[in-house]
Amino acid sequence: MGAFNPTYAAAEDSLRGIGCWAEPRTGDAAAPNDDTADIPDDRVELTTGNAAINRGGSAEFTGPVEIRSRGNLLKAGSARYDSETGVFEVADGVEFSDADSRFTSSSARYDSANGELALSGAEFEIANTPARGSARQIDINDKGVIELEKVRYTSCPPGNDSWLLKADSIKLDQQSGMGTAKRASLRFKGVPFLYLPYFTYPITDDRKSGLLFPSIGTSDSRGFEVTQPWYWNIAPNYDMTVEPHYMSERGLQLGTEGRILTPNNRAKLWLDFLPDDDKANIDRWQFDLQVSTQLPNNWRATTDAAGVSDDAYYEDLSARQSSTSKTHLNRSLTFEYYDDTWSLMGRFQGFQTIDADVMQPDEPYQQLPQLTAAGNWRDGWLGLDYHLASEANYFYRKDSVTGTRFNVQPGVSVPMQRGGLYIRPQVMMDYTGYSLQDTAPGQDKSPSRAAPVASIDAGAVFERVSGDDDAFLLTLEPRVLYAYIPFRNQDDLPVFDTIRPDFNLVQLYRYNRFIGRDRLSDTNQLSMGITGRMLRSADGRELLTATIGQTVFFDGGDVVLPGEVAANEDSTDYIAELGLKLWKNWDVDLRYQYDTDTNSSARTPMRVKYRPGENKAFNVAYRYARDSLEQTDFSFSYPLGAKWNAIGRYNYSIPDSKALDRFLGLEYNSCCWGISVLARRTVTRGTDNTESVLAVQFVLKGFSNFGNKSSRELQRDILDGTRF
Repeated sequence: MGAFNPTYAAAEDSLRGIGCWAEPRTGDAAAPNDDTADIPDDRVELTTGNAAINRGGSAEFTGPVEIRSRGNLLKAGSARYDSETGVFEVADGVEFSDADSRFTSSSARYDSANGELALSGAEFEIANTPARGSARQIDINDKGVIELEKVRYTSCPPGNDSWLLKADSIKLDQQSGMGTAKRASLRFKGVPFLYLPYFTYPITDDRKSGLLFPSIGTSDSRGFEVTQPWYWNIAPNYDMTVEPHYMSERGLQLGTEGRILTPNNRAKLWLDFLPDDDKANIDRWQFDLQVSTQLPNNWRATTDAAGVSDDAYYEDLSARQSSTSKTHLNRSLTFEYYDDTWSLMGRFQGFQTIDADVMQPDEPYQQLPQLTAAGNWRDGWLGLDYHLASEANYFYRKDSVTGTRFNVQPGVSVPMQRGGLYIRPQVMMDYTGYSLQDTAPGQDKSPSRAAPVASIDAGAVFERVSGDDDAFLLTLEPRVLYAYIPFRNQDDLPVFDTIRPDFNLVQLYRYNRFIGRDRLSDTNQLSMGITGRMLRSADGRELLTATIGQTVFFDGGDVVLPGEVAANEDSTDYIAELGLKLWKNWDVDLRYQYDTDTNSSARTPMRVKYRPGENKAFNVAYRYARDSLEQTDFSFSYPLGAKWNAIGRYNYSIPDSKALDRFLGLEYNSCCWGISVLARRTVTRGTDNTESVLAVQFVLKGFSNFGNKSSRELQRDILDGTRF
């Protein structure tokens, strides 16, 4: 706040009911863009009901008194000004306010020479937190520094001190955004549970170095665990968090996360190290690096690399199911370029296999490197569309066939469209050649394959409106794809990265049954499907979508992967999907794959989601894949009254007759504090072992969190339906 430095044009014995040195003003603190901003820092406005000014410049003012400087306002019932010292003594209902805070006290002293304000026996309210408290003494200077003695602080409303911070002194520096507390104790329901002789904390949204609140929990594999993070705000665009993590069953682990953000770069690195695990008797470590860099001339580089010390690292030391389900860890460096015609990519990629059940011949190949180039030229010579796709790779895997693979696919198409009808004939040539090393004796080191690919993709979109006032839009979208590829013997070609994927709606309209360049299926096929939709005309919201399709084979199917037998199918399974959103709070998704050879279901995932309101969700799912899995899944999140909320999940394997994942959590939230407790029991990957976890999160609103955030993450997954 600006220093008070009043001056007089003339001195009189008494002034009544007028504003001194400015026009009278009413209201609270002036906004920053108010006309008081034109007043110099060493000037003030003073408005009073009565004023008595002597010839020496001293004065006495009575009710009410308002003193303004820029955006600050000091109110009192009476005030006395000493012209020799430049000090205002104010009393009788003193109130000081600025843009963010409000202070009240019985008396205050303002030194206009140095811009310092002292309030005795003060109470305060901070609007942007919000929070309130009291102090025996509060000193405020013109540099934005507030010092409080014998402080009580809470974010609870008046009359409620569920949690309370007491400190001998607190210093708030508004310019640096830092608060410093000395000899502070934190109390909950009147019981002290944390004492800190000295700590600092941010008083704005700006980041600040210092200790973060710890997290606590228990688990079968790690025992009782406590993590105490320390945050280092190195610079505005990069920082670091160091997390010592004590586990009673394992030992002391040190984790570190570093982040960098610039206009062209975004990077995050996580490292942790556990020396001499008390259970495993080995050193354990993990790293995870993610970097994205925008390069000149439309180029971009990304790095994604992760690694662990051993296969059991995630099962032993990670509480996240997304980590424990991993079988391979990706390590790649990618360069990409895009423009209106070309897309280019160069990648170096390797993997760490962390599933003990994956044998060495089944581990993925490293690609050192992978180079791709694709171009599209629309409406070219003779009105045709031309396209080119090419890829070159060098594959390496220990004790395996290695070498280079080159693939090129030039093609031409004739897109035609009239109204809602379209047809796209296309012809292209697919060539793949190899240069191999470490082959078996007598095996060709330079095998190749070349085959033409012809296809016709055709479809239509029919629309009509329906319902009262044309409330609904109905569409019918048939589509057919004919494809022909002659047979080429490919038994002498290696298999580096090619698989046969599960059949789904995406595969329905693909001419190649394989994903990867090592195999090109021979086929003479017709894929047929039809999709119907119902949309709300007012906003385009899709209320219903239904699709059914099948591929019929006239010939082909002799090209197979090693170990497979030619199926010689006349047709694929029927594939169908249904999405239903006819009711406001209901969402139904159903997929069904019907095997025409056995007249039975091959795959049936289904989900029903009910969202009756905010933070309310019920999810029921059933998943079936023949000879693979059959599971039921139920989860919910639901408030129990105004302050309580419950979450839970039960995932059950029918063939194994056991629960795979189950948890139950309860959360309590009041106006200024909250607590959540989560109990969870999970089957670890590849074993019959179970892992039990108990997590606790304690929240003091307006101050910090204390505990484990697992329940909050699980609730978000349930509400989003991402667990299905």
